[in-house]
Amino acid sequence: MTDILSARYSVIDVESTGLNPKKDEIVAIAVIPMVGSRIILSDYFFSLVRPKKLKGESIKYHGIDIKAVSKAPEFQSIASRLKHMLEDSIIVSYTEFDAKILKSHFSRLKIRLELDCIDISQVEHWIARKEGRAENHDMDGLIKKYSLEEIYRHSALADAYYTACIFQRQLVKLAEYGVTLQELKRIGKREKFFVW
Repeated sequence: MTDILSARYSVIDVESTGLNPKKDEIVAIAVIPMVGSRIILSDYFFSLVRPKKLKGESIKYHGIDIKAVSKAPEFQSIASRLKHMLEDSIIVSYTEFDAKILKSHFSRLKIRLELDCIDISQVEHWIARKEGRAENHDMDGLIKKYSLEEIYRHSALADAYYTACIFQRQLVKLAEYGVTLQELKRIGKREKFFVW
């Protein structure tokens, strides 16, 4: 059985046109690979993505406007590269949303990909209960808790990096508690995504 400190993970973050994973579109995506608690920054992937329609209200959150995505590839142009990066790894994100919208985009292209997903906020909730404490598990709270220097947020690549750093520290704690990979999948996620 693969140990949590030797498993392959793909930390993802997306910026999107809205918060409906079935209807909204990705406008930026970042993937940072990890092997156990080791972050492999040299193999990261980042791309802006040209949506069919960009909603004005989403721009105030991620700052990605029509000009920024006008020459970006459509999702279908990067889908096979993403599939290659993600397959045979466990997806890690801050919330379920990133994995769900990614699932939706692959489904629209009828690309089959089985994804185990871990939500670091769920992992933190488990760790907090284990340690008998209650605290805020939003991204800002986690960045502060793990003493990370917040320089820039709401960029897919920056947020994927923060997520990777938080997960790195969580993995060390989980290993100390003797958590197995199967247990980690249960702790960090309640559902398995099948994409086609």
